[in-house]
Amino acid sequence: LTVNSILTTTTSVSVCNNQLPYSWNGNTYNSSGLYSVTLTSSAGCDSVANLQLTVNNTASTVFADMICESQLPYLWNGNQYNSSGNYTATLVTSTGCDSVVTLQLTVNNTIYNTVSVNVCNNQLPYMWNGLLISGSGTYTQTFSASNGCDSVVNLNLTVLQETASTTLVSVCNNQLPYQWNGQLFNSIGNYTVLFTNQAGCDSAANLQLTILPVTSSDSYVTVCNNQLP
Repeated sequence: LTVNSILTTTTSVSVCNNQLPYSWNGNTYNSSGLYSVTLTSSAGCDSVANLQLTVNNTASTVFADMICESQLPYLWNGNQYNSSGNYTATLVTSTGCDSVVTLQLTVNNTIYNTVSVNVCNNQLPYMWNGLLISGSGTYTQTFSASNGCDSVVNLNLTVLQETASTTLVSVCNNQLPYQWNGQLFNSIGNYTVLFTNQAGCDSAANLQLTILPVTSSDSYVTVCNNQLP
């Protein structure tokens, strides 16, 4: 009499989560565990097959980064990104399974500000953030904002010119005193009045006053007596 022993075998298998369900000996499995099936060996006896199944889950990680606009494009895992957003890359872990990595990218934009200033010519040079400016134009300076990124400030400077005018006036002596811009003048000469023009800057008005001389003439006429009244 020959007694055949029960044959027991064990198979160890590791699969990734995305390979489920795992099929083995006509059965499907969806999680890690030790599974057994009883078969019939070639000798007609029971044969126990054990499956040691290990399911390696997909790894998932999140990586957050914040950069300035001037640092674009942003290079990550061989790809370039030019704006804020969530970006995903699928890698392979040491177990051979997928590893999903998500990049949460925040791009802080450059801050732009524009300041417009009008000054009179006699206010030059104009001091702006440590810079002395001597004429009209657009000037730019770059600072560091509270988020550590660039802050660009533009100055639009307009230099308003002073104005000057000259008035030539001739009057007779009997027209004196001559009134001009709220003042009275009694003699020939050059006079200047300072006031503020519409732009808010100095304006000089000059008066060149000429007094015309008084003229007189004598006429001598000879008439007959009978021509008299």
